[in-house]
Amino acid sequence: MIASYQELIKTEKLKTEHLLIGNGFSIGLWKDFNYSSLYDNQRDTLDNKDRSLFEELQTTNFEYVLENIKRAIGINKIFRYETNELSVSYERIKRALINGVVNVHPNNFDMQLNNRIDSNYTFSIFTKSIFTTNYDLIPYWLHVKLHNQHRTINDFFRRNSLYYLNFTPKKNDDSLNLYYLHGGLHLFVNEENIIEKVRKNRHEFLIDAVTESMEQNNIPLYVSEGKWVDKLEQIQSNKYLRFCYNSLMNINGHLTIFGHDLNESADKHIVDAINGSKVEVIAYGIYDLDKKEAISERIRSYFPDKEIYFFNSRTFDKSVKNIRHPLAWGEHRNW
Repeated sequence: MIASYQELIKTEKLKTEHLLIGNGFSIGLWKDFNYSSLYDNQRDTLDNKDRSLFEELQTTNFEYVLENIKRAIGINKIFRYETNELSVSYERIKRALINGVVNVHPNNFDMQLNNRIDSNYTFSIFTKSIFTTNYDLIPYWLHVKLHNQHRTINDFFRRNSLYYLNFTPKKNDDSLNLYYLHGGLHLFVNEENIIEKVRKNRHEFLIDAVTESMEQNNIPLYVSEGKWVDKLEQIQSNKYLRFCYNSLMNINGHLTIFGHDLNESADKHIVDAINGSKVEVIAYGIYDLDKKEAISERIRSYFPDKEIYFFNSRTFDKSVKNIRHPLAWGEHRNW
């Protein structure tokens, strides 16, 4: 038998301070969610030469490939070499990225998803931090939901006298802080080398604004590398991603991990950050209950110096609805 998340809270074994979510969170909200790699989604639509570029650069990251093509076009122009074929490849790969994003996120986000966002209180029960390794737009929707409930949530993007929202690493002790550890489809590095956040503006849905932004050559900032070493290298090369990663390393207290496999080859950098933090208690959600012994043994081996509890991921949403943290409704009480 494995405890429910609600039981861990009721027995005061766990405090709802920090949350780390992975792919399972998005899939749990929408079972038809297509969370395959954008590259895998579009690989067969690319030209052989396009695929060769990804292979030569040893990456599945569209942003990295497009940056290299841009650089090659610039160098060729200096030497007055022909750049037409490179330009065509750039537009083809950019279009594949846009199509991949649209495939992952249906244009209207589906009413089913909207309804599940409206009835999801996961972010509401946490008091300090939300960390996500997903680059989808679901955390944005939950962010907006909390904002509409007059809960202060800080994603570190402000205007700062500019006409667009830009990354501002200013923390507020009274707010719930939201970190996109692997970037997001609505974030990009603009021509002034400033990390900018896409806004809906005249669009009804954010995904339409993201698509328009990409058509204007604003390639989303997201980490799509397979191996953790490559992911960490990309994280360290960007000031926003580095800020989010360092923030994970600097948390303390109690951390809940939900919908995250913590695969050793893909996610060791996340494990290392948690081990390097002052987190004392970890609550880890297990979805495959038939393998709970093997999973719990693996997770304990990752965090030998932390106190660890396990809970049933399948009943997490129900537990959250029962907990309904009072801070989300303007009340004040210690849990």
